[in-house]
Amino acid sequence: MSPDVIVVGAGLAGMTAALAAEEAGADVALVDRGAIGLGTNSALSNAVFSGPISPGRADEYVDLVLRVGKQLNRVAYVRQVARESSGAVAFLQSLGLEIARIPGQWSVRSARPEVIPGVVLVRRVAELVAARSRIRAARGLYVRRLLTSPDGVFGVAGVDRGGRERTIRAPAVILACGGAGAIYSRHDNQASMMGQGYRLAAGAGLALWDMEFVQCYPIVLDEPEMPMVMIYPPYPREATLIDASGADLLKKHHLGDINQAIVRERDTFAAMLAAEAHAGSVCVDLRAVPDTSWAFHPLSLLARFRSECRSRPVRISPAVHFFMGGVQTDEEGRTSHTGLFACGEMVWGLHGANRMGGNALMECLVSGRRAGLGAARWVRAHSEDATDPVPASGETVSGEDRVDLRDLRRRLQDVAWKHAGVVRSGEGMAAGVRMVEELWHTLHRARVGTLRERILRDDLMSAAFTLRAVLTAGLGRLESRGSFLRDDYPAQDDARWLKNSRTSWDPDSDRLHVDYLPVNAA
Repeated sequence: MSPDVIVVGAGLAGMTAALAAEEAGADVALVDRGAIGLGTNSALSNAVFSGPISPGRADEYVDLVLRVGKQLNRVAYVRQVARESSGAVAFLQSLGLEIARIPGQWSVRSARPEVIPGVVLVRRVAELVAARSRIRAARGLYVRRLLTSPDGVFGVAGVDRGGRERTIRAPAVILACGGAGAIYSRHDNQASMMGQGYRLAAGAGLALWDMEFVQCYPIVLDEPEMPMVMIYPPYPREATLIDASGADLLKKHHLGDINQAIVRERDTFAAMLAAEAHAGSVCVDLRAVPDTSWAFHPLSLLARFRSECRSRPVRISPAVHFFMGGVQTDEEGRTSHTGLFACGEMVWGLHGANRMGGNALMECLVSGRRAGLGAARWVRAHSEDATDPVPASGETVSGEDRVDLRDLRRRLQDVAWKHAGVVRSGEGMAAGVRMVEELWHTLHRARVGTLRERILRDDLMSAAFTLRAVLTAGLGRLESRGSFLRDDYPAQDDARWLKNSRTSWDPDSDRLHVDYLPVNAA
């Protein structure tokens, strides 16, 4: 099959895009380095979707999203999500899953309490994908670059599991590569989420918007030999958070119960826990939770890991959860680069300075469908316009020095957490830029032999590039807003900083340039 549309990334957004493009008559190649659906952040989710309570109350939803996003959202995109959410919910309901309804949200329920709801969701969508004869899954293909001509993007190039270089050509490409949480030492993302999509987009000449805004979730397991996963809400009323001395942190900081703090004070809650951790371990204490509660979601998930969760306090930490920044798209999911579309966490504009809970998965459905339909329409209108592709511009990797790539990954993740984590400072971000640029140049010189080393170096190049963008965009924003907190500029400054950052990369000089545009000037 010579596809009409290539979708890079097989999470919920990518699978939705593939289904929509196929529905519109396109032959689709769905490309992922791992398993379709299960190797993505969608599978790790709590499977909660937010949207308007009813079509007639869409303005209430829009206003709430703008309040949470501190007015940096792209309003036209927020309104589009509000309009199209009913169709997304109809698709969700058509899957035959058990779905619970609460005001403003829909939640997929798992019939087996030990199975994450996100796994249930992506398995069902993956079944639909597998049943479509015009969608071909290219599993195990690691996309390294886009193929371009002077007229636009016309395919992808990468390496397969056997180490063979492969290219796939198509009139339209959809980036659905997810975010970059795994560039941090503390995160709750899949380990492969290292900003590959951002680097692909920037290498093709696209600007990245609002990259300084990175959301942390306050309560993530941080115990040796346990996976670093988010402890999902709702939390039982018997749960408490304690510091190293055993003091109740919720009472100490007047935050009420955990669920209220998560909803109302998420960012300051995460900052408080990070500050408390400097004095010693911060733990969640679940010993008072009744035995009957452990049989149900979400505590049933913790029961899989270790019995210590029930018998002693377990250490937790804030951790990176979601990237608000990304590439700009229009109402059909098109970027400014001809033939290139994007969806999911790759896309900028819905979340502003912070993401409202449940909006990530709703965005996957809405943006995935619009990108798939938009790409199929593009193919019908421009199928005769293709020219011979050439590799997209990008950095040269010389490969002269032997480098311990695993050590380099740990160093990069530590730089990210220390200098671009929960609370930042100008001095810290400037130091972080210097450190990551040194690591960036070290990676250029790194010699690799095995396929695993080649892929790890490419992952680390993407991570280093993305971290450079996060730090560079953050250095210029002289305020705190939403998820972006600076201890040297602790106040939100609407008079000067009601602006979106735009970061562009010049591969020839290897320089990042940032400017700040008034909101809705994009």
